[in-house]
Amino acid sequence: MTAVQFRLTRTGPVRGRLLKRATHVTWTGTLPGFGTVELVCPVEARLSGDGLSARVSGGAIPPMVLRGIGFRGLPRMARMRLTADGHTAGPRRRHLAVTRRGRALRIDLAGRSYRYRVLDGRLRHELRREGAVVTTTRSRWRYPRTLAGVSQGHADGLDLGLAILLEAAYTRNLSFGGALYSWPGRFLSRANPSDLLLDLLAP
Repeated sequence: MTAVQFRLTRTGPVRGRLLKRATHVTWTGTLPGFGTVELVCPVEARLSGDGLSARVSGGAIPPMVLRGIGFRGLPRMARMRLTADGHTAGPRRRHLAVTRRGRALRIDLAGRSYRYRVLDGRLRHELRREGAVVTTTRSRWRYPRTLAGVSQGHADGLDLGLAILLEAAYTRNLSFGGALYSWPGRFLSRANPSDLLLDLLAP
């Protein structure tokens, strides 16, 4: 039972041709015992359709991709699909639940049952399965400078990679207050799904 601590640092946006805005953002770091890992979100910028993707790769972390409806430059949990090392999952959650535990994202992947929930505030998240827990912390909500994490129990590359990958998702609605706050914008994004350009990055 060995704890793994890690920190990924934002290496800056990659500028695209479209209005000279960022087309994706990358975070990189080293996971002790697993090597260098990279998180990219979104994987590609699109002018039509309603999907955005994020990807984790590198070292001993199995390649993983999540895809969801785009909102404010991030894939939402709505209709999210996860692929990891040849396995696929369609996460689910209780939309009408009030508590953070009740609103946790439920993921069945590679024979494992995960729960992903927000902790205090909106910057800390916990990914839990039987025998392993990974807690992650963003330095801030929008495009954080750093993504820090620590594992407990027998966490392996799949657990760590999944915890990092989910930091690229729009997760405000994992709390009831966050769901109420973001509902107007999420409703309007459904009414106009082609408007998926990233916001300008805050300094």
